[in-house]
Amino acid sequence: MKKTILILSSDPHGINYEIIKKSISFFDKKNNKNEYIFIGDKKDILTSLPNNKKKILNILNVPKDNNSTKKYLKNCFDKAFNLLKNKKANAIINLPLNKKNLPKNFPGVTEYISHSFNVSNKETMLLYADSFSVCPNTTHIPLSQASKKLTKKNIIKNVININKFYKKIIGIKRPKLSIMGFNPHNGTDFKKKLEEQTIITPALNVLKRKKINITGPIPPDSAFNQVKINKINCLIGNYHDQVLPTFKYINKFKAINITLGLPFLRISPDHGPAENIKGKNLANPESFLFALHFFEKYSKKI
Repeated sequence: MKKTILILSSDPHGINYEIIKKSISFFDKKNNKNEYIFIGDKKDILTSLPNNKKKILNILNVPKDNNSTKKYLKNCFDKAFNLLKNKKANAIINLPLNKKNLPKNFPGVTEYISHSFNVSNKETMLLYADSFSVCPNTTHIPLSQASKKLTKKNIIKNVININKFYKKIIGIKRPKLSIMGFNPHNGTDFKKKLEEQTIITPALNVLKRKKINITGPIPPDSAFNQVKINKINCLIGNYHDQVLPTFKYINKFKAINITLGLPFLRISPDHGPAENIKGKNLANPESFLFALHFFEKYSKKI
């Protein structure tokens, strides 16, 4: 039986319609393993497509609210959440959106969706590529708050979610995980005990007792070198920009953002709405296509 994947067209002010247009050949295939249903303003979506391609997509219409993008996006998410909660869909892809338009001012889609499904603080943000993945233990917060928000409990939760994902979805029996230190050179240049000794190592001890294959803390300045040398499946950092910039530099658009810890998989392309290049025919659809091919490859596991 085919799985149903929902696709939110999301932010109408960015490059999403161009991405859909450039990916249209994927949806014209007869042998796709999943059924893909778009949620968004049908008129807007179809306007972006050539006349001979307008009948390809399956679209659940949510009329755009010209006075409030935030309200429009909430209506789109509400429709998707209702289908997911009633087991009429198996997973979701949301195309990029401007976070300021998220309902209730959530800092990110990861946090918004987990709240909506009553699993707040159980979610994990994973940036996935075929070669390796990364995870920030703290997500969309100011850097000045990262140390305060980094906890033993959060590290354990994230690692367990990642280990389960690689075993259940990707099919690796014993994933190789590694966690970075928080401070330069793992804090060895400082006299007082820092996050490596008070938070990260105690969390690692718990995880190793659970027979999870994890190493660390490894010095942040050489961590990405260790990924290739030691064939690490996922490198875990401690704040957003400790891992994302280098990961994105290496993988470019051949990566996706996955939320773990939900009752389903949520994926989004690994880039923003890029309002500044809207209408310039510069949008790169590779990350969206990567998300689609991920669901095709692992359709039996979702």
